[in-house]
Amino acid sequence: MPTFINGKIFTGIDQTTFVSAMTIEDGHVTWIGESDEINDSETIDLHGKTVLPGLIDVHTHPKYIADALHGVACTPPNVNSIKDMQAALRQSPAFGKGPDTWIEGWGFDETKLAEHRTPTVDDLDEISTTQPIFVYRSDCHSSIGNSKALELAGITATTPDPVGGFIGHFDDGRPNGYMKEVAATQLLIKAKSAQSYRGDVDNMANSSRHYLQNGIVAIGEMMGRIRPYDSLKLYQDAVKAGFKPKSSIYYVYDEVAGNTHLQPTNDDQLRVAGIKVFMDGSISGE
Repeated sequence: MPTFINGKIFTGIDQTTFVSAMTIEDGHVTWIGESDEINDSETIDLHGKTVLPGLIDVHTHPKYIADALHGVACTPPNVNSIKDMQAALRQSPAFGKGPDTWIEGWGFDETKLAEHRTPTVDDLDEISTTQPIFVYRSDCHSSIGNSKALELAGITATTPDPVGGFIGHFDDGRPNGYMKEVAATQLLIKAKSAQSYRGDVDNMANSSRHYLQNGIVAIGEMMGRIRPYDSLKLYQDAVKAGFKPKSSIYYVYDEVAGNTHLQPTNDDQLRVAGIKVFMDGSISGE
């Protein structure tokens, strides 16, 4: 039962109320007060550090974050060109693992690349044509994929654009690998998730440490989906695998419209909270 003294401990009662001491028992604050009230010689001195309650990130995309933490950073200062990106992706732990393992990356911005263009399917195919490759743009709205990823997603020259998204093409009509906006990017994500559900669960569980290290104890998942699998199941399995933050899932409207089986829940750790009725677009991705 540790007692902390000489802190600046925010109580949350109002904007200005702080105390200097607290006791924690079994992970819960059981007492707050002032340091001069403590006679215990085994106290922990905070030396004036500020203590805040756990933070809540009410609007976030944990599946994206889990993918990013698992993937290769394709950002400056280490990645400044398409050649740099290719080299970085070849250093992925997934490289060379076989056709069932996706090589993943995130963060490229064509305006910051020396070539001043979006990488294409041909650029990614120089890394591998047997392993699927998926790289998020910096906005996490758009993405690029190699020929194997396009194949697994069933994308050909005649695949129609999804509503709200665009599939890029070369002048000859061949898909160029660029998936513009969330609706198009989802075509690759669904193919990736359908092939490696267990990988998604593991990535989510592994992302738990990221939230807790940054003081975030509860999150709002604003991109709940039912395809290729129900987000609630993903979170349930991730919690079993060690995912700690309390989570509220908001489902994307167009995926659940007319679904009479989706109901609010009120579990302390994980709940279905509501519906996201509109989606924004990326300014930097036009």
